[in-house]
Amino acid sequence: MKWISLADRAVGKLERLLIIGASLCLLSMMLVVAVDVGMRYIFHAPLSWSYDLVANFLMVGAALLAVSETFRRGGHVAVNLFRARMRRKVRRWVDAASALMIIPVLLAMVVTGWQSTVRAVVRDETIPGVVAWPMWASYILVPLGIGLLLLRMIIHFADLLSGGEGHVPDAVDLHADPSEPAADSQPEGDAR
Repeated sequence: MKWISLADRAVGKLERLLIIGASLCLLSMMLVVAVDVGMRYIFHAPLSWSYDLVANFLMVGAALLAVSETFRRGGHVAVNLFRARMRRKVRRWVDAASALMIIPVLLAMVVTGWQSTVRAVVRDETIPGVVAWPMWASYILVPLGIGLLLLRMIIHFADLLSGGEGHVPDAVDLHADPSEPAADSQPEGDAR
């Protein structure tokens, strides 16, 4: 279906933006921790604000902004013991059922994350400490990252229902011998 392909491309562009954000969070986290360690052991003057910044913002951003791109690449932990032995059509329906169960959970996370963000803005919530970090800046990462994962999961589900293979690759078997055919490979006519 054409709309699935268009949606996939649009979500892919957003995923690339958020993965850059996740990378910047990771880089910033490394720099802040390195400077904090240097300041602590060389000058005996640690950065008193570094823990709050790293734990409440940078770690959360590094994880949540990358979650959709990780799913798109098939990088999440998965147990493929039975799935690898299924025929393609059965696997597609199992994947669709899994996506259908996950979508409401992701939607609930997006809604509660957004509600927490709005509440933090209205109440002007901050983290008590040397720097009064605004809590909404941490909370907004949940609806942002999980919201994009929700869109990716909906596209994946729609593609599976329309007869496609989904927009998520199978996990790569790092122990497989590249000279042997894959265990689940079938001639094109058999699977569909």
